[in-house]
Order: sequence, then structure tokens, then C-alpha cells
Amino acid sequence: MPKTPKKPTSKPKTPYTITKGHKRRLLAQSGKGTKRREKGRKRREKTSKQTRIRARRAAMKRIAPDTPEFHSKPDGESSFKFDDPAYRRAFDATPSVHSPEMVSLYLVYKIYGQGRKIGTADTIHAAFKLIFSDGDKYRGKWHFNPTTVAWVGNPIDSAKVQDTMVAIKNKCGMDGGDRKHSLAMSEEFMSRMFAWSDETCPASRYEEKSSTVEEQNLKTKHFGVQICFELIKLQRKHLTFGLEDSKAFNTPYFELQLTNRKGWQKRVNKTDKEADLRSGKFKICAQPDLPACDSFTWMTRWVKYLEEDIYKCPLNPDDYIFPATGANGIVQTGEHISHDDVQKWITEFAAGADLPRANGTFSTHCFRRGGAQYRFMFAPVAVGRRWTLRQRDTLIKYLLDELNTYEDDYSGMLLPTKPDTDKSFLGEATSTAPAIAENITMLHQSLSADIRTLSTEFDALLRIVAAAVTAPALTTGQPNAQPHLNLQLNIGNFAPTTIQIQTLSTSHPFVSGRPAIPSFPSRVTPASSVSSVNLASSLQSQPPALTRGRPLPDAGLIVPDHWEDGDAEHGLTTSLKDWPKDWLRGTNKPLAMKHTQQRIIATEFIDHYKRDKQSFLEAYPEANQGSSALLGAINKAREARGDRIARK
Repeated sequence: MPKTPKKPTSKPKTPYTITKGHKRRLLAQSGKGTKRREKGRKRREKTSKQTRIRARRAAMKRIAPDTPEFHSKPDGESSFKFDDPAYRRAFDATPSVHSPEMVSLYLVYKIYGQGRKIGTADTIHAAFKLIFSDGDKYRGKWHFNPTTVAWVGNPIDSAKVQDTMVAIKNKCGMDGGDRKHSLAMSEEFMSRMFAWSDETCPASRYEEKSSTVEEQNLKTKHFGVQICFELIKLQRKHLTFGLEDSKAFNTPYFELQLTNRKGWQKRVNKTDKEADLRSGKFKICAQPDLPACDSFTWMTRWVKYLEEDIYKCPLNPDDYIFPATGANGIVQTGEHISHDDVQKWITEFAAGADLPRANGTFSTHCFRRGGAQYRFMFAPVAVGRRWTLRQRDTLIKYLLDELNTYEDDYSGMLLPTKPDTDKSFLGEATSTAPAIAENITMLHQSLSADIRTLSTEFDALLRIVAAAVTAPALTTGQPNAQPHLNLQLNIGNFAPTTIQIQTLSTSHPFVSGRPAIPSFPSRVTPASSVSSVNLASSLQSQPPALTRGRPLPDAGLIVPDHWEDGDAEHGLTTSLKDWPKDWLRGTNKPLAMKHTQQRIIATEFIDHYKRDKQSFLEAYPEANQGSSALLGAINKAREARGDRIARK
């Protein structure tokens, strides 16, 4: 039998050499060596993690080598290393790692150590947050960024400061702090405050001219105290007087447009539709049953008081209805009254009327809150008095926006007869609705008021005629001419009627510059009506009406004329340079500053330019812009010449 060949004991030689990489690939294909690879991967991850931790600790040491550490004292107490110089930089504009702890300690010291209230803590918290948030880096949550190896965010938003504020609020809450919310100014409180104001400064004084600055300030305060915060920026162009509602028995009203109310600018920015601005217009009519809340009467009298007693001329469109008053009592025409001044007035009047305010204060929002509360809850259930809420129709809002805007127009809510815009378009339902007892009563009251007004005005007219007939003759400049008096009578809604009355000639001598007819108020406004009797004399000696805000040619040259010669035609019978010092003291002390300003302008024209008008106007073109602009230019020129030292 043939022998079986033996198998070779050695491996056959391969034509190439197997490397370590080949072995790993072969092991991976065969499924062997998986555990060994997993162990190696975990070992490398652990080494990398330890390396990152060591790198982070080293970075922390480089940034804040003086990180606060606690030390155990023999008595068991703990303390910071406050001798570290880094603590002194904790309140810098650029925060450090110590800023949260130092702010917390400062809050604890002020509240717990000095016994301050929660308002102090809120002020400190807000101030530091504003300081540290300057820029983009220190905003948001306070944390360490390992990538940039730096602390980022606002230290005030750290957990330590937030926990401290929570503890302070709990501490102040346990002390039983008073609630400082705004109370609602109810109709009862308004009546009490109105009665106290009328007792202190009667309404009859508003028709009289103010003789002193103190009297003017008193009337201004008692006249304009009922101002909410949204009205302090009100201008003359936002008011439209002399309007009537033909659908409500020709009820007179004026239109008020609010353009500076909180949140409305954001609404306008969202949409460019002009219809959205209609919600800022309101029709204000008279409310004789609520004299303390009668905005129509008081706003009309306030504007008249401004024009006749404050500005001495008609208001310009950009003039503020509630102007600011300087420290010397002079009205600042280009500035509106501040929020703080209004708050002081409200606080003073609430204290004077002895209004109860146990759980809050009367702020500038009290009138708005009280008005809404009265109209929706306590007003009588009658036409145009109590308001009702209705559900909004979202389908109409998105599909017919114009119609929805019309139906949501609450500008006529104060009118006696509000049109039912939700029942018909353009208020046809109100026009065709049958008359009810309420409408008949309103018509009767309107007619009765007109009759009473007519009777009162005729009585006043008869007294004027009697005085004119029995008075001596007037100086007219023409001896043979018969002096006469033109009276214009406006009654109700009728056209004005002009009555010419000739006075009787007598043998009395003419008295120059003094009319014999006694002066009467230009407008007589009974409390029950807005009609008036306008008396206009045709005498040439009456001064012409002055206008403000429209500079005249060479307006700056009027000041030197007033300084040397005065202006008897407009009441300045004594020149400014001849005024005695007593005229600028006491109650007239606020006029001293104005007198000094006039002296500076006059002496510049007289002494420096030797009364050369052409040279003066060439050097100061601001003379055509008014005395204020001219005074500023003269002061700059005097500083350049060394004649005046600027105040630093």
C-alpha cells in the first residue's frame, strides 16, 4: 500500500509580509479583539477627560488666583479673605468673579444691618444690573465659559444674588409692609376735593386778572390739578373747540386727541392703517350733573385763562396746554409740566380734602382708574352714562377691519345720545328710532337753558345800554362825529347780531384817553350755558391784539425802545431804565431777571453799537427771532470779548 504523505509542520510561506495594521484589520473581520479595542478607547477617554479637568483648573487659577476660600477659625466661625486686592474691584464696571458675593453682602448689610426697606434693595439691584449690562458680554445668566476661559453674563442674575433678593423680600414681607398701589379717584372723592379747592381758590377768581405771580401760581395749581399722566404733553393742536353734535340736539362739544398715551405708539408701529388712530379721539361734552368732573367746562375755561392771564395772546398750535413753571414762577412756554409736579399737586389736594388712603396712594393714574370704575359700575343707568361691555366679533375683525374699527369707535361715549354703531351702519337706527322719555326730557332741559340764557343776556344788555345812554360823550378825534358803541350778541345757535348804539351829546368836556363807558367783561358765561355776549368797542384807543410765535421784522430793536422810551400804547408808561428798585422786589422779584435781560440787550445796542441799527442787525441776525435768541447771541459775543464770564 502506498504511504500517505505527511502534512508539512511549518506554515507555507506567504508571498508578502503581514504588518500590525493587517493584523488589526484581519482581527476586526474575524470578530476577535473587540474587548481589547473597547478597553483602549475607555483608557484614552479617561486620559483626555483628566487632561481637560487639569487644564480648566489651571485656567481658573490664572483668572482668579484669589478665589474666596473658607478658613476654619478656632471658635468655629468662617470668613472670607477680605484682604485680597481683587475684592476692591468687585463693583467696577467690568465684573469679576467676586461681584455676585459682594453685591449679596452689600444688600444684606443695607437691609439687615441698617434696617432699610425693600425699596432700597430694589434700587440697588436695578442700579448694579444697569451698570453691569453695558455691552453684550455681561448680559444673561452669570456663568463660566470654558471655551473662552472667562466669566460671562450679568452678576446680578446669578443664583447667589437672586437667593439674597428672595430672602430680603420674605424679611420685608414679615414686617407687614404697606401696599403702595394706586387708588381709584371716585366721584365722591372728586366732589370733596373740588369743594376744598373752591373754598381755597373760588372759581370767580379765574375770571379776574392776576396781580402777582403768587396769585397766578395759586390759580394755575387749583385750575390744572385734575391732570392725568397722559395729558401733560397735550398741545393746542390736539383740541378742537366749537363743535356741535347735530344728532344730539346740537349738543356742543370739543374734540380731544391723545397721541402720547402709553402703548399707542407700539400699536401704530404694528400697522400703518390710519383707522387705528381713531381710538385716540374723544368728544367731550358738558356734564352739569357732575361739576367736579365736567371736563368740557373746565378745559374751556382753562384755555381761556391761559390766553388771557398767562400768555396774554392766542395759543399757537404747538403750545402746551399745561406748561411748566420755573423756580421763579415764570411760565416756560416751550416745556410741559412734569410728572413730579402733577404728583405733588395731587398729594397736596388729597391731604387738603382729607381723603382716606389707608391701603394705597393717589397717583397720576387715579383719575383714569376712577373714571373707568365710575362709568362701568356706579354711573346712573341712562343714555350715555353707564357703559356696557360687549363681546368682540373676531370674524368681523379679520374680514371687515374697517367696519370693526367703526363699531369699536368709542369717541362719542360721553355724548348724551350715543349712536348704536353695532345695530346699523353710520347710526341709522338711532336716527329713525322713536323718541323716548329720556330724549324728551333732554330736549326740554336744552330749551329751558336757552331761555334762561337769553333772559340773562338781555338783562346784561339793558344795563349796558342804560350806562351808555347816561354816560358822557367820548373822545373820537372828530368833534362833530357822534360816538357809537358796537355790541355783538351771540345767543345760542343763532347768527351773531350787531347792535349799534349812539351816545347822547352833552356839554361835558372830552376826557382824553379815558372812555366814559364803564368796562365790562368780554365774555359773560353763565353756569347753565356756554353762550356768551361778546362786547367789542370801536374805540381807536384800544391796543391792538398781540401775537406770539410770529417774529416781527427788527423785533430785537423793540427792546432798546422799551428801555429808553417805554411803550405807553401797550401799557408801559415808564421806561425800563427808570424803574425804581422797589418794583423788582417782593412779589415782583421774578421780574428782576427779565429786567436784567432787557438791560443787557439795550446796553449792547446803545453803548457798543452806538445806536447803529444796520451794524447791530448785521452782527446779530437773531434779532428777528425774538429777544431770547438775541440774548443768547449777545452773551456769546460778550464772552468772546471778555466782557462776560461764562458760568461753569
